[in-house]
Amino acid sequence: MSMFANAVACLLCLVFAAFLWKIKGMFRITLVMFLIVMTSCLYTALVGNFGDPILENYPFRMVALALCVFTTGLRENRRRFMVLAQTFWLWVELVGNASLYQMGAEAPWIRLAAIAGIALGCSFMARISREIEFGLIVLWMAVWMFF
Repeated sequence: MSMFANAVACLLCLVFAAFLWKIKGMFRITLVMFLIVMTSCLYTALVGNFGDPILENYPFRMVALALCVFTTGLRENRRRFMVLAQTFWLWVELVGNASLYQMGAEAPWIRLAAIAGIALGCSFMARISREIEFGLIVLWMAVWMFF
């Protein structure tokens, strides 16, 4: 996938998070999450090449990034859910990389280390201010774009 398509996917994840911030109620959030997964799959199908095994877990990576950004807007238990969202992203990357490694393709293992480092750092933070939230969003976008 090209760098431009990757950047558009990152912006799409930010839009998904903005929709999640505005919705109240478990049923509505579940419905929107389903639509986010379907939109991510559709975007990957339209932009990507199905012959490329790297795109196998791309829609789930998009959902994981949207969840990470969404957790910055939470009021209660923000750090706990932030670490949980990053752990989900780490799990998606780990399973995707293991699948790529089994197929004989080159897996980006550095992305796992970057996400694990950010999640570990978040788990030890005493207080997460708005400036730190912005920095985390920038870090997540950098991991998405450059690793």
